[in-house]
Amino acid sequence: MDEFVKSIESQVIPLGVIDTQGSFSNIPFVFMYENKDGSDDFMPTGLLCKSFYRTMQQLPILAGRVKSKGIGNVSIVVDANDVNIPEYSEDQSDVHFDSLKAAGYKWSSWPKGVATTGPMTCANNDGEIKLINVHVVRLLNNSGVMIYLSIPHYVLDGEAHMEVMRRWCKVHQLMVAGQYADIDGLPTYTFDRAIIQQSLPDERKPVDETTYKTFTEYSYFSEWFAWISPEWRGYILSKVVGWQQAEAHLFHVSNASFDSLREALREHVPDINSISNSELLLSLATKTLAQSQMQSEGRTPNDESASSNDTLAIAVIFEVRKYLGLAHDGFIGNVLIPKINMQPLEELLFPTNSESLARAIATFKDTTNGVSAPLVASHIDMVTSRPSCFTRPITQFTRSKTAMSFVFDVMPDMYVSDFGNGRPEWVSPIEPFRANAVLLLTGKDSTDGVDVFMTAFPRVMKEILKNEYWTSIAKIIY
Repeated sequence: MDEFVKSIESQVIPLGVIDTQGSFSNIPFVFMYENKDGSDDFMPTGLLCKSFYRTMQQLPILAGRVKSKGIGNVSIVVDANDVNIPEYSEDQSDVHFDSLKAAGYKWSSWPKGVATTGPMTCANNDGEIKLINVHVVRLLNNSGVMIYLSIPHYVLDGEAHMEVMRRWCKVHQLMVAGQYADIDGLPTYTFDRAIIQQSLPDERKPVDETTYKTFTEYSYFSEWFAWISPEWRGYILSKVVGWQQAEAHLFHVSNASFDSLREALREHVPDINSISNSELLLSLATKTLAQSQMQSEGRTPNDESASSNDTLAIAVIFEVRKYLGLAHDGFIGNVLIPKINMQPLEELLFPTNSESLARAIATFKDTTNGVSAPLVASHIDMVTSRPSCFTRPITQFTRSKTAMSFVFDVMPDMYVSDFGNGRPEWVSPIEPFRANAVLLLTGKDSTDGVDVFMTAFPRVMKEILKNEYWTSIAKIIY
């Protein structure tokens, strides 16, 4: 670690609203590796730690602190004389890897305390927001290793999170091979948010009315929330999420299920082959969640309690590197934009069948097809001119029991994270999370469909698990 500390140079990295608009949450995943050969030197403690800190030398932004000045002006301040040391720890567990495997890796089978941070970005017991948290759990009889890796959204998005893990694996492999000199030859990263501005086209496309209104409408509470410190924001949001006591489940949607869904929709959606898996799941998950919220309150579509003007707010979040021509492995930062969509509740509550699902797909067309480089440019113009606006969506959504978020792009393949002893047997998000969220993950077999991480209030999740249409397509893993 001394070598890591000595390598850090002081710098200030200003963050943009494209960073701070999603800064409230962590990106926490657990990677589970099995010692299949019973090797005594399986992923050895010393080398794992040494390779981690060597990797951190290439990611100095993670040695900084989140600092805010004024309302909405946030930077990562790296101080060579006061380095924010990454939180790295290793513990021994009395749980055997075979027990995890037999239980299907479900959360209840994990050793206690694997996750050393929660889903929201807040200070640790020392009052510090750490910019990377790693907890290595060595399983009974060295039967395997679990690695918890969490990084705040202040610093990066899911794509960059996986790049950090891939780099750590690569550095570890080079160290195992004794090729220390090759580590310095690995591609370097940029953390300069100016690269996004430089990638924007001259053309602009107007931001849709709902998204514009969400980010620009003045709110005293939102302004106050932008004014308080990152530590206080994190504390408040962690309490809100704790109060929600959301229930989470992981589902799998196979290629066969997607094929059968497309066949069922073909009569009503002539261009069904051009509809992506993400579009299908956005429409299906939204209808399922809306119906389950209604049923959890003992209502039915015939109660006429929803007027034709009632809507459900959905934040559809897009990863936009491809639109800006940014490499997927060179920029460590956030390249996400949300589109806020208000779906007619009356239509969503209509029981799901091929015809009603086709109508839902049609209503999402403008949202899913409208992402482009000119739109990204307009969104960035909008938020950059209003630094405090980053709190407006979160303050609206956390005060709603029904508003949902849907991450449209599938997370990159996490199973490529090989330290040299083979791919992880399982990768999972942690169970606690905010309610009404849907995240698409690459499954263990990356060639067969996607995994779907979904959260809801417990009474709503009870109805989701009884929804025949949803469960015919999405099979529960745990």
